[in-house]
Formats: sequence, C-alpha cells, structure tokens
Amino acid sequence: MFRLDTEELKKLAAWREEHDKTCKYAHPSKQGAIGGRLTYCFTPTSLGSVTKVKCACGEEVDLTDYDAW
Repeated sequence: MFRLDTEELKKLAAWREEHDKTCKYAHPSKQGAIGGRLTYCFTPTSLGSVTKVKCACGEEVDLTDYDAW
C-alpha cells in the first residue's frame, strides 16, 4: 500500500493551491464524472519510493523527500 505522509500532503496542498489558479481543468465541471484529474505515481526504488502527482494538464509535482534516503 502506498500512502502520503504529513509532509507530502502539505507539499501537495500547497502545489494544488497555486496550480489550481491557472489549470484549465481545476473547475469541477472540467474534471469528468469521476474526477481523474490527478494521477498519483509511486515508484519503488532500492533507496525509497519516488512520489509524483501529475495533473491532466501535464503539470506535475515531485513530493519525494530525497533527504530522507
């Protein structure tokens, strides 16, 4: 199971707040019936997991705490 920790959630919330100001898909009517605007990608490595969130518009944020590796 993959999860976001508290710091990752804070970083994601800050990114979304800024991103939603300019994203053409930010309005609920543009997200489709079941959402799907954001894709969460967890890539396990031998050092730790890389965590990225990508918006349907193509913008993405890397939530990985590389200092914790």
